[in-house]
Amino acid sequence: MKCIFNGQLLDQEEVSFPIDDIALLRGYGIFDFFRLSAGIPLFMEDHLDRFYKGAELARLKSPVGREELKSLLFEMFEHNKMDVSGIRIVLTGGNGNGAYAVGKSNLIITQEPISFPTDEMFANGVKLITHEYLRDLPEVKTINYMTGIWLQQQIKENGAFDVLYIHKGEVHELTRSNIFIVNQAGDLITPKERVLHGVTRKRLINAIGDVQQRNITVDELANAREVFITGTTKKVLPIHTIDEWTYQSAQEGSKTSEVMQELAQLESDYVQKMVVKK
Repeated sequence: MKCIFNGQLLDQEEVSFPIDDIALLRGYGIFDFFRLSAGIPLFMEDHLDRFYKGAELARLKSPVGREELKSLLFEMFEHNKMDVSGIRIVLTGGNGNGAYAVGKSNLIITQEPISFPTDEMFANGVKLITHEYLRDLPEVKTINYMTGIWLQQQIKENGAFDVLYIHKGEVHELTRSNIFIVNQAGDLITPKERVLHGVTRKRLINAIGDVQQRNITVDELANAREVFITGTTKKVLPIHTIDEWTYQSAQEGSKTSEVMQELAQLESDYVQKMVVKK
């Protein structure tokens, strides 16, 4: 398998990573993740927009510019021949300036197998638990997943799929997904502030149009009619339970089912458009 390291296409075994990089010493860095569908990099430009914006917010400089990076990505795709896969772009805090300062960033891009929720999960929904937490720099896709990984045992013990972060009475996001609710009036709502603006979230908001972006209270979550989450690998996934609250998200004719179909069409149209461009 080939990967990209600081502008070079290399065998993964060839990569040598500096042990004084503050990504390793302090967990400082950013990343992005998108997927290939039928060999097409899905919504790649959106992901690159977010990646370079995240680098700016985190005060990091990529050693590879956008156009060169795109060329390297397609070269990697051609070599690895994984038509359904995930692409992970990591920009480290860097080395050379000591253990508590941003240094010369290292850029590492890998291609990996990808998995999705099961058909049963999409059909029936999944369970979440909540946890009081607000991510550092929530608008940036950082590599700091300490809390989410630490909570894996609790998630498993509760038979849950993932954890939803809440903070001071407001709903924010999951470890790797955005959340939407449908209230009793049928309004579709998603948190706007202090969350990572996911690409799937963005595409759906643009396509649907009538989506409220605002703060959501825990009381609103408890009284919602439907809840679903969105993400690169989660797509649109219905939620049937959060803690002790239950929802009608997976029922036939639900708003959630309509949004699931909307995303499927968006993805299909995008892939067809890109195939024609080839």
